Amino acid sequence: MGLLKKNPRNWRVKSGQPLTEMDKRILFFQNKGHLVPKRELIKTPEQIEGIRKAGVLNTAVLDLVQEKIREGMSTLEIDQLVYDFTAKHGGIPAPLNYEGFPKSCCTSINEVVCHGIPSEEDILEEGDIINVDCTTILDGYFADASRMFIIGKTTPERERLVKV
Repeated sequence: MGLLKKNPRNWRVKSGQPLTEMDKRILFFQNKGHLVPKRELIKTPEQIEGIRKAGVLNTAVLDLVQEKIREGMSTLEIDQLVYDFTAKHGGIPAPLNYEGFPKSCCTSINEVVCHGIPSEEDILEEGDIINVDCTTILDGYFADASRMFIIGKTTPERERLVKV
């Protein structure tokens, strides 16, 4: 690994608190001019486990959508699946009411680039491609992922797009 750039920030320990072994290692590298992340970016094993659990639930939500999605379904029905499953398993759909966003997930059909709002009027048709984007909060930890789905049969061009 090459040399790291100098870090303009200083690693700070709260006044009066003893240095942990991690603090000592980080300060060692900082004093040598290496870039070190802000303290809040470094996660404890417990925090990593919380993030992992949120990711497991978020993946399970998308697995459920994969199982249930079909031609004739509205994107509002997808949103309801996402909300119900997430809440049943102790999570919160992060998009819901975030800066006024009215739904629990984003659904983007065909040419909609991203962050489409689920609607009763948006009905899935044969050949559609749809991206379902879910963000889950579980015990204060966030996970975010999206998945592309093909509804029925579609063109080779669209299949290739989804596989990429």
